Amino acid sequence: MEMWDIPTIKDFIDLCHNRQYEEVFRFAIHTGLRRSEICGLKWESVDLIDGRLRVERTLHSINGQGLVEGLPKTKRSRRNIPLAPETSNLLHSIKGGQLNKGLPTSGGAYVFTRPNGLPLVPQEVTKAFTGFVRENNLPHLTFHGLRHANATLQMAAGINPNVVSEGLGHSNISITLDLYSHV
Repeated sequence: MEMWDIPTIKDFIDLCHNRQYEEVFRFAIHTGLRRSEICGLKWESVDLIDGRLRVERTLHSINGQGLVEGLPKTKRSRRNIPLAPETSNLLHSIKGGQLNKGLPTSGGAYVFTRPNGLPLVPQEVTKAFTGFVRENNLPHLTFHGLRHANATLQMAAGINPNVVSEGLGHSNISITLDLYSHV
């Protein structure tokens, strides 16, 4: 598995500052959500008061059908995730920015949108990430690798593997332990 070390992850976060998709990239590292889960996240699934979010839908781009909502990968992928203060602050900032632009932030409104308020196209996020990595001469990593970066940071911080596994929505802890035994 390709993986960035912790200094590279920190460099990446610094390099993303004030860049397109910065919020998406930072959120991916903060939460470990899959690309489809990030793109499908709606404000109705985010509780900024209690600092939690529910992963309950995905968004995919399907040829001939456009953007299609679906359910997360597995039953365990439908999960509640506590938000770290930094992640809550990020979401508050996103919501404030959307409110300032007159974009909806309730009901079926998406958390991560294009400037016009329409949902992100998952492939565009991946393309932007790949270009960003190349432009900044970072070691190769796929967008999905940000999910691995999140798990690596959690494991390196000594967070219980059961907690990491639940947050990632793995079907069982052995997947988490197999993937991140190097940490």
